[in-house]
Amino acid sequence: MFALGPLMALGTVELDFLHPTGRGARIGPWLLVAGALAALAAVSYQRHLAREVVTREAQLSEMRGMANRALPAISPQESDTPEVREQIKKANAVLEQMNVPWGDLFAAVESAENGDVALLAVQPDPRSRNVMLGGQARSLPAALSYMERLERTGRLRDVVLMSHEIKTKEPGEPVAFVISGAWREPQ
Repeated sequence: MFALGPLMALGTVELDFLHPTGRGARIGPWLLVAGALAALAAVSYQRHLAREVVTREAQLSEMRGMANRALPAISPQESDTPEVREQIKKANAVLEQMNVPWGDLFAAVESAENGDVALLAVQPDPRSRNVMLGGQARSLPAALSYMERLERTGRLRDVVLMSHEIKTKEPGEPVAFVISGAWREPQ
């Protein structure tokens, strides 16, 4: 066989997995306790965060409800002076504009955008529920495609190209356009 020589002088190695001795044997139970405490702390913190999320979502829902409710018009009284009646008319005009679903309109306009169209102006008319959109497109087909996407949002109808102009003196010859459309109330 082989001669081991100096290696035999090291002694024998005892492997006893059932009864470990040394430093590791004393630290093991403490590490287990520390790990269990850390897990309990993590679960407790996660539950705290979950409760806070529910609270914040309820607050957000309440605020959205407050923002979406329609404000009633102010009725003039018979005893009001002409100046007060004029102020009431102005206040009702402001209330009418506040009752417009601006978020829905702008969401529809933003959802139809892509890289071929740059929107430069949005001119809504709250009384007639019409909006004029001015912008530039890389080409006339890009502007027409933008019109189709506006119609498909479901928020705008009767989308019409009011005017367009090809800017031949500018690089890429972009198309300046004005689009008109009527917006629908949310269902």
